[in-house]
Amino acid sequence: MKKYYLETFGCKLNQADSERIKIELDKKYKMSSEKEADLVILNTCAVVEKTERKILKKAMLLKKQGKIVIIAGCLPMVSKECKLIAHGIIGPQSIGLINKAIEGNVCISKQKKKPIIFTSKDKEITSAVVPIAEGCIGECTYCTARLARKELISFEIKDIVKSVKSALNLGFKEIQLTSQDLSIYGLDKEKLLLPELLKELIAIEGDFKIKLGMMNPGTTKKILKPLLKLYESDKLYKFIHIPLQSGSNDVLKKMKRKYIVNDFIEIVKSFRKKFKNGVVSTDIIVGHPSETEKDYLKTLVVVKKTKPDIIHIFKFSRRKGTPDYELNDLVDRIKKERSRKLTELFIKNNEIKNKRLINKHFDCLIIKNNLARTDSGRAVVVNKGKIGYYGEVEIIGSKWNYLIGRVVEK
Repeated sequence: MKKYYLETFGCKLNQADSERIKIELDKKYKMSSEKEADLVILNTCAVVEKTERKILKKAMLLKKQGKIVIIAGCLPMVSKECKLIAHGIIGPQSIGLINKAIEGNVCISKQKKKPIIFTSKDKEITSAVVPIAEGCIGECTYCTARLARKELISFEIKDIVKSVKSALNLGFKEIQLTSQDLSIYGLDKEKLLLPELLKELIAIEGDFKIKLGMMNPGTTKKILKPLLKLYESDKLYKFIHIPLQSGSNDVLKKMKRKYIVNDFIEIVKSFRKKFKNGVVSTDIIVGHPSETEKDYLKTLVVVKKTKPDIIHIFKFSRRKGTPDYELNDLVDRIKKERSRKLTELFIKNNEIKNKRLINKHFDCLIIKNNLARTDSGRAVVVNKGKIGYYGEVEIIGSKWNYLIGRVVEK
């Protein structure tokens, strides 16, 4: 039996697609290390140019070693080089054609996808990634993901429920809902349906937690009232991922982000008012070609005001095929400096907040060896505990990006 190796780059959607690929390949091949594999699948991300170069370089090296190389995911949809390097390629909407790609075909046509039905579980993993939709309705001027995954296709609620139940039946304890933007779920059906989906998932019997993925401020504010009500459920982590991207309305307008800074601030304020220990995660791009020093300082002001618990900081990366590719890029020195200052502010804020949690007790789910999450989704390094165990943890220390805890014996 031939051996395969699968490596995933990028977002939770790619992780879910890799699970689809794995389910299919396990029927004919055996998973192995990269060194031992005859067949290597690189499930790729196209967001950052540096990552693209890394992936293509790796693909060429693997090919020289005599391995069959398949490039999957978003990169083949936006980079012509993939076709020149790989034995076969598949796009994110043609994952089911993995075997045809292995035969040497280019498979980037659109296929109907449904949520994953989980068939196996690694004993070292208790988190299942469940996509609820493909594509988006955005027009962001810097984004290649919308070019790769294209129009919004929301999966049926009944199919998502089946996917979640299949994961829970195997023993998964954490369900991570994902898509390019959870808040627009159902808009292709002319209605925002995320609250209705969550009601169905919360009603499923069992002891498990749901972690919501990214939701854009513009559409989140339209469902905020019912969403906050649903967050009261013990089954939902008090965790919200709302991208800011910039603290300047001028920059947001040029990015075509379809919301204003105050939308972000009001959502964070409402969430924190209801859930004191809730976790706010956000994304920020520094060094957009239209970002002046004044614009950047506005971003710092918003961060100081809202103090997000998690910030994914990205230095702007020009991508072919996007409107922003035609703009004059800022010098890398400016991007690095802005990223550095923002990171320092973020670390300082988190160090103070995390120290305040020492000696407090939280109910936690152990998701990996020595790693747990509080009911708010905060990461806690613990001294012991079985994966999938849910119980009380005392916080005995902290770092800027995680807590240190002790499992309380009953």
